[in-house]
Amino acid sequence: MSETDHPAGPRSAVRLVDNMRFRQTFRRIPAPVAVVLVATANGGTTGITCTSAQSLSAEPPMAVVAIDDKTGLVPLIRHAGRFSINYLAADRSNWADAFSARGADLAELADIIVPGRTSVPTFATGTTAVLECASAEIHPGGDHWIVSGAIAHARFQADAEPLLYRAGAYGAFRPGGDSVRSDHAAVVPTG
Repeated sequence: MSETDHPAGPRSAVRLVDNMRFRQTFRRIPAPVAVVLVATANGGTTGITCTSAQSLSAEPPMAVVAIDDKTGLVPLIRHAGRFSINYLAADRSNWADAFSARGADLAELADIIVPGRTSVPTFATGTTAVLECASAEIHPGGDHWIVSGAIAHARFQADAEPLLYRAGAYGAFRPGGDSVRSDHAAVVPTG
């Protein structure tokens, strides 16, 4: 498809939504909270909190995550060749805060970060699911990088409720919440 064949007309003529409307809209969409971990060149571990980690493909099993360019994490992923996506349990909002604060002291979390089956750093506890990925492709996407990973190992904890983020606050998924029909679920604040 050429640029002039684009469904919305020529791409240069497409008017994009303004930044405020974009942010207001996406703040209304509940998203799982994950921490992406990667080994550093000096043998340490670093990571970021994100709400953009998703499944990409079942055949082959792949995940995708969008990482802000300002975090500096993508060069580390390129160097290491692998990373983990750790979906946090509902009672771990403090971990999400720790990894979202630039320059935060993460020493208190060092004991819970362990090598996964593929030697990539992972959380030992406090998660609903962990994906150990070999980095596949990295592409620019606006002010973010789109990082895909081939899933080499996956584990989950079936009885852990997930941590969600919506409208600037953390919440938990509760099946059959009081404010909705019994065949639906609710997102309730964590406290």
